[in-house]
Amino acid sequence: MDIDQANFRRHLLSILKHIASANFITFDLEMSGITTRPKYSMGDRSHDINKPTLQQQYDEMRSAAETFQVLQIGITCVEEDHEREYYLARPYNFNLSPLSAAGVDLKLDRKLTFSSSSCDFLLKNRFDFGKVFTSGVPYLSQREEAMVREEYMDRQERNSTIPDISISPYDMAAAAFYRDARNTIKTWADNPKAENDFVNISSEDGPLNAYQRRLIHQLVRNDFPDLRTFARNEQSFMQVVKVDMLRESEHQKRKMVSFDSAIAKQTGLRWVFEALTGGDLSGIDPRWFYAEGNEKPEHQLSSITRELRQVTETLRNKTHIIVGHNMFTDLGFIYNTFISSLPAKVCHFQECIHGLFPVVIDTKYLATHGNDSMNPRTGLKDTLEPFKKVHIPLICLHEKHTAYGTAFGKEHEAGFDSWMTAELFVKLAAKLHAEQQGLVADPESDDSSLNDKPTSDNEGGGVPLNYPDTDGRSDSDIPPEWYAQRLNRSSIVVEGPDQGSDKNHEPTPALFIPSMSNKFWRAYINKLRVTAVEGGVCDLNKGDY
Repeated sequence: MDIDQANFRRHLLSILKHIASANFITFDLEMSGITTRPKYSMGDRSHDINKPTLQQQYDEMRSAAETFQVLQIGITCVEEDHEREYYLARPYNFNLSPLSAAGVDLKLDRKLTFSSSSCDFLLKNRFDFGKVFTSGVPYLSQREEAMVREEYMDRQERNSTIPDISISPYDMAAAAFYRDARNTIKTWADNPKAENDFVNISSEDGPLNAYQRRLIHQLVRNDFPDLRTFARNEQSFMQVVKVDMLRESEHQKRKMVSFDSAIAKQTGLRWVFEALTGGDLSGIDPRWFYAEGNEKPEHQLSSITRELRQVTETLRNKTHIIVGHNMFTDLGFIYNTFISSLPAKVCHFQECIHGLFPVVIDTKYLATHGNDSMNPRTGLKDTLEPFKKVHIPLICLHEKHTAYGTAFGKEHEAGFDSWMTAELFVKLAAKLHAEQQGLVADPESDDSSLNDKPTSDNEGGGVPLNYPDTDGRSDSDIPPEWYAQRLNRSSIVVEGPDQGSDKNHEPTPALFIPSMSNKFWRAYINKLRVTAVEGGVCDLNKGDY
């Protein structure tokens, strides 16, 4: 499902509900560039004879994440439906706009960088860059929000840190303007019978310029703390007014409410990030979710507020299972986009990511764990291909999310790739669980009996997919049910101590992968595949805390 700026806030509550009820979440990103090292050169590695260290690889990733932008984010919320015996997936695709949200001006000024090679690649895959800027969902990182709020409070403080302008003794015109403005304001302020509750400061030479307006602001701030100044008539003159403290307090409250509303709108896609990390969702306005066409939308406020409170509480107390394919770089970009600049040391990155996402699973690590350097290509599409004809564990698209249900697909659209990651995760995890349980079909056996010897966790290979009567038959001629039966010995339910070792027993396949409390996951949780480095892995559990 494509979500854009126009409908994001309306759909946000349902997205939060699906995140809250999901058994796991998969995600994928598309970026404007992925490396700052020249693509066709050795960079500074011309004298390296070994693979880089994890810190060196992290430095390259950090440089890229702080240089380029996330253009698109895809997430898929997956639930186990035990009644219907399948996984139900809801993919979402978001273009991410670096621009201000509609009707919001927080004075953001982001620098945008694009790699031509990355853009060429995206264009070849039919990526629409226009949508990023015309309909993309806005965002605001935690660091940006803190900076914007600090700047706002500085503007509200009468004794702000704005430095005073020093008027040169040789600038007779400025000195005369400043002196005349002070006399005008003082005469009006000291007159108990003044005709108006304001006084205007203008110039006979024409509209005030920015320098003159700043002088008036400075004058009133320093010499008349009980007065306020406002630019009027398209800033052509300054109006000085006396402060009604009660009215001023109410005015400041209204301004703060308006400012908070602007922050909430600009926060945009970070609300989804906050939901995944158990963060603060208090700024979400229940009025965003009013049903269209209701004559009295205020009647919905109570029920929507209650529903939002319940979802927020669920999200705050839930440990989410986050799944991606080749996640090392993606997690760096996510941190830089929604939190702040990445830490300098990789150990601190490991600590931060582990704190945000306690349970992370990299399907590339699942696919390559225990294999050597001669492992076949492990891109998402290549890794998923052998599982396309496997139907158990069954994972289906929700009826409102069927845009990715065609055989042609939309590779390198983030939402579609997150959906492929979800499909790969359940089927690959099922395969690996079968190997560990020693329930993999024996390729040498005509009766496809189960192996007696459990497969070592450090051995490569997987469930053999060799059809016994393949003479003259293409893959498309082989019944998909056979593939399902062969691979789906993965999630065997072993009821008794002897079940599964009896070669005459036909085990009943389970329909879901093991729960996260199962010891099967110990080898895989929080391990990120980083093929380019020595050791090939970033272990989020082993940051140098």
